[in-house]
Amino acid sequence: MTSLRWSIAVASAGGFRKAADALGVEQSALSRRVRALEDEIGVSLFHRGPGGAALTFAGAAFVASVETALAVLSEAVADARDAGRGRRGRLRIGLTPSFLSAALYALLARFRDAHPEVQIELIAGEAQSHLAAVADRRLDLAVLPGGMTVSGLDVSELWREPLHIVLPRTHPLARADRIDVEDLASQTLLVSQGDVGDDVLGRTPSKAALRIKVVGAGLAVLAAQVELGLGLAVVASGALDTSILPPGLTHRPLCSGDGLTVGFAAAWYHRNDNPALRRFVSSARRFV
Repeated sequence: MTSLRWSIAVASAGGFRKAADALGVEQSALSRRVRALEDEIGVSLFHRGPGGAALTFAGAAFVASVETALAVLSEAVADARDAGRGRRGRLRIGLTPSFLSAALYALLARFRDAHPEVQIELIAGEAQSHLAAVADRRLDLAVLPGGMTVSGLDVSELWREPLHIVLPRTHPLARADRIDVEDLASQTLLVSQGDVGDDVLGRTPSKAALRIKVVGAGLAVLAAQVELGLGLAVVASGALDTSILPPGLTHRPLCSGDGLTVGFAAAWYHRNDNPALRRFVSSARRFV
């Protein structure tokens, strides 16, 4: 590499002495290095004379190619350094189809603004499938309800959201500004396993025996079931922020004491050495 750069310096300076002065090296050392390069490639690069050094025809072609190659190499080194620092690269995030809350948008936007060269890929699917993909590094990160049991991965809560009940506008409970868990004892509650988690209501302080039906679908399907009279839906407020309910439905905050919230977490494999992942996790933790 040094021989190549020194040869370019001689070509630019038009002589060995000027090139040696510019490089801060002995002229004899420079001359030996270039001569060794010429011997290695089997052609003379310079016409040497009292007035300096001029490129031969072969030398001109060689130097032009080397300059291009060095520019590409320098760019590759810069790209590698940026990727190593998490400034470039790719971040693959798994989430459930209806899991696009305002909080997640804000988190992703914050990271995107700070790292515009990192490509963010959002992959839809089931939470359990995403966890398996994270474990074998097909995904860098899975976003999931905070109450899920996760083994073998690092998990950190990202944010919390209030819980709401989606119900028909004609339902008696729709008259209240807030709905207490105790008032739901006689209702069938539809819960999205991927978006809220199937045990979030089981951890409430209420003594009411709740009838919970876990549904493997998002808000749109839950709303359709509510319209059909199959139950009332329990959803996180973030899902409501990014969705429009059918005209016949409305929603109310769910409370038990001061209120109810559900946490959402990130899960990643601790041996995943993707620098963009580490940057995202750090950024997400500051976001909380």
